[in-house]
Amino acid sequence: MLPKTERRVSGTGLSPREAAFVTGLSEKTINQAIDRAEVETLPARRVEDRERMLAFPELVYLRLRRQVGELLSPEGKRRLRRELGQAAGEDEHPEAVNIGALEVNVAPEVKSLKERLAEMERLWSFITIHPDVRAGEPVVRGTRIGVHTLADLSRQGAPAEELLEDYPALTPESLQAALTWAGMYPRRGRPPRAPWKDGVVIRRGS
Repeated sequence: MLPKTERRVSGTGLSPREAAFVTGLSEKTINQAIDRAEVETLPARRVEDRERMLAFPELVYLRLRRQVGELLSPEGKRRLRRELGQAAGEDEHPEAVNIGALEVNVAPEVKSLKERLAEMERLWSFITIHPDVRAGEPVVRGTRIGVHTLADLSRQGAPAEELLEDYPALTPESLQAALTWAGMYPRRGRPPRAPWKDGVVIRRGS
């Protein structure tokens, strides 16, 4: 399924693959936490939505669990998650949370996550999706170069120098952004819902 860029704009959460990029955890670890109900997913916006989405407080919890999880009992982990869940957004987290005698420093993880979210936004600045360009295939902004085409060539062994020579419209930065983006949003065949359905074009600018 192609990503819907309004997720980041409206703050409606991140998919497990996006959360893996932001937290530095594996997608498997994040999905396991969801399956165990250790973290909660956001309610689906539409009946046909099947992708599980995580809000920012859940990302903070997952990062902290990696840092202090061995020091906390199951009840301590639940309490930590409850404390973090009281924050409504990215800018409302406490500096620290006290779990019994243990003080958990929250601020560094929040700062790190925000930096990774900004990096994900930066990746999107290099990509555009529009129905009139290659039938809605993600392309490098300002070109008709398919992002997944570049990723396929890279996987087949084409070095960055060769890709930059074959596609002079690319820069080293835009090429790297495209390859990273393609890894976060792999091609999965024809999407069940076109990203421009109902006449709404899903893209970031022109």
